[in-house]
Amino acid sequence: ELSLQQIRDMRNSVKLELETFIHGSLCISFSGQCYASLSLGGRSANRGCCAQPCRMPYSLISNYRTNNPLQLFSPSDFAALPLLEQLVATGINSLKIEGRLKPAEYVAEVTRIYRKTLDTISQKIIDSQLRNQPTRNQKNNFIDATISSDMTRLELIFSRGLSTGWLGEVDLRELVSGNIMSHRGVEIGKVIEVRRDAAVVRLSGKIQRGDGVMFENKEQPENSQGGRVYEIIRNGMSVQNCDENVKVLLTFANDSIDSQYVKSGQSARKTNDPEVEREIRKSLESKHTQRRVPIDITLTAIAGQPLKLSATTPLGATCEIICNDNLQIAVKHPITTETLQTQFDRLGDTIFSLGNLNAKIEGNPMIPLSVIGKLRREMIETLEKFKPQSKTKIEFRDNYENIKRKIDKSFAEIFVTKNKNGDEKNIDDNKSDSPTIHFLLREIEILEDTKLLKRIIASGCRSFYVELRKIDEYELASRILRCEGVSFVAVAPRIILPRENWFAEKFTALKPDAVLVRNCEELLFFTERNIPAIADFSFNVINELSFQKLLEWKAERITTGFDLNEERLKNFCEKIPKSKVELIIFGRVPLFTMKHCLWRTSVIPRGDSCNQICRRQPLKLKDRRGAIHSARSDMLCRNIIENAAEYAINPIKNVQHYRIEWDSRLGNPVEIIERIREYFREYL
Repeated sequence: ELSLQQIRDMRNSVKLELETFIHGSLCISFSGQCYASLSLGGRSANRGCCAQPCRMPYSLISNYRTNNPLQLFSPSDFAALPLLEQLVATGINSLKIEGRLKPAEYVAEVTRIYRKTLDTISQKIIDSQLRNQPTRNQKNNFIDATISSDMTRLELIFSRGLSTGWLGEVDLRELVSGNIMSHRGVEIGKVIEVRRDAAVVRLSGKIQRGDGVMFENKEQPENSQGGRVYEIIRNGMSVQNCDENVKVLLTFANDSIDSQYVKSGQSARKTNDPEVEREIRKSLESKHTQRRVPIDITLTAIAGQPLKLSATTPLGATCEIICNDNLQIAVKHPITTETLQTQFDRLGDTIFSLGNLNAKIEGNPMIPLSVIGKLRREMIETLEKFKPQSKTKIEFRDNYENIKRKIDKSFAEIFVTKNKNGDEKNIDDNKSDSPTIHFLLREIEILEDTKLLKRIIASGCRSFYVELRKIDEYELASRILRCEGVSFVAVAPRIILPRENWFAEKFTALKPDAVLVRNCEELLFFTERNIPAIADFSFNVINELSFQKLLEWKAERITTGFDLNEERLKNFCEKIPKSKVELIIFGRVPLFTMKHCLWRTSVIPRGDSCNQICRRQPLKLKDRRGAIHSARSDMLCRNIIENAAEYAINPIKNVQHYRIEWDSRLGNPVEIIERIREYFREYL
């Protein structure tokens, strides 16, 4: 979700090695903040079991009008290749290719293309350094042309369309076009005319018999038609293949395409090229290593002295060999540099290639080829055993069981006090008759309704979490709640990117009783200023190790993650200090928290200002099962899609803090609080 500038900001702020994705499927939600798969399908994306509900069709409901189902949360695939040189210049240390559920051919080809481009960039940097010229702003037409060709190849291997994601300037309508379901391939032309099991196409790319072709139906993506090209007719003649800029008739097997869904003007896209697949498969099956490590060799061959060899590789592997016997003077064929070059270049199926060979030859020595062969094999064997050292020292400390024992001891020391008689007493046992209910609201109107606010307070709720869109609304909320003598807790945004923590100073000036924090930066900021910080579910705390770490970082209370079902939640609460736990007892789970804006892509005309329409015009989304979810935005314009279904759990014995995350769809807040009080009496 980061731009190039934000990656530079992070690189300049930390000494740690940094890694980023460069190619593959994009998630619509911020990393770690997608609960759609868990809520809608029972499979947790945060635990590696994503069912990809973002790829499903959703109908947008705006102003009581329901639009046709579209892939509103399905982004195009990510390809950083056009910006790879700029990405390298940020100082990033590691690049990662996403290949979940992809075949070996995909992994091999994508890796090959990026490796080749990185090597070209590296050579360009070296050449510029030799010329003492900066690399930036230098145009390289060869690199640009190669990248363009490689992007076409990447689209063909597998893509839902390719974009540079959030790295550079973002066109939201291109990033999420609404009709991206699965592999789209590369465009090769436009449909001119439709016939039964055939279509006339004006080509813009190459086509040959056997290629897979899809006719893209943007209005009904699920009904896009296609198949393998059976025959190509050009000017009445059947041809094996055809280049671009001509009109051809493409025929397909009987009943392979439904012509009612193929229209003039549709994009014809090549989704499969058997020739390319054979080429990639051949490289995978080859016993020859595609990328080799060069060996630089220095040889000293002096008559009357032992033969000496020194070898090094760019990875840091070294080899020193001194032969036992002294070299004899040659009678007929003294050794030459050319002979040594030929013999040491015979590296066969090893991972090595011969780099530079420097030979010091004196006194016309004779070296049998068998000796050179033995020396070469010994050198290879030594270099193959080399293991490069990690740039970052990894320290292995305690194992998991030791860590758990230390945590148990820490909990016992921190959460046990002495009573007046000197006896030890667990803090968890020092509880009131009834747990505390915290009320989270997102609409300032509920506080401006004096009668309703007083009824909520009278029902027993004296702690209010305030999550609003404007700082002046927070100021108003603070004044109202302080006049009522109840707690005011400011709620921070769930996601903040570099240079987005401006709100934190504003919150500090309000002197809230606490802040509900959603990420590590917010936790650090407010605890350093001695403002109590309550960790929200966005930390995804589901075990005692992470719970302990947040306590060490001075979190006042910790909200457990949604990944825990009721049974696992009870078991978890048995292992941690219950006085430091806060549970969401009633509300709605956020399915997606995303940088992508539904209003800008679906409501606002291209080029128009948004004028914060999200605060005036609500949006809802109906999924394929008929459930209607709601969309809202936060103070940093993040879009949050909330589940249609209500989230509710039963209270757990000795847990003292429960939160209601209220919105108007949930009903009367006073009735909700009273109902939860009944739960307490029933279960506790």
